[in-house]
Amino acid sequence: MNAKNGTNLAPAKPIETAKSKTQDVQEDLAVAGAELHLTNTALEHSLPAKEKTGDVRKALDQNGLVEERVVQAAEELAEVTDLLEEEIAQRQKLERELAQRPPMAGYAQ
Repeated sequence: MNAKNGTNLAPAKPIETAKSKTQDVQEDLAVAGAELHLTNTALEHSLPAKEKTGDVRKALDQNGLVEERVVQAAEELAEVTDLLEEEIAQRQKLERELAQRPPMAGYAQ
C-alpha cells in the first residue's frame, strides 16, 4: 500500500507526474485561449468603430496577441504531452523486456 496516498498503486514516476501536470496546464491554457477569444470577439463587436482608436485599439490588438500566444502555448504543451506519453510507453516496454530477462550470473536480485 502506498503510504503517501493510501492506495495500492505504486507512486507515480516523475515522468508520469510531469506528463500529468503538462496536460493539466495545456487544458487550462486551452480554456483560457477560448475565453480570451470570446472576450475579444465580444469587445470587437460591441464597441462602436469610433471608440476603437488610440489606447482602446492598442488594448484590443494586445489582447488579440495574448490570445494567439496562449493558444500557441497550449498547442506546444499538447505536443510535449504527446512526447512524454511516447517516452512513458517506451520506458514501460523496456521495463517489461528487462523483467522478462533471466538474471545475470554473479548479480543478486
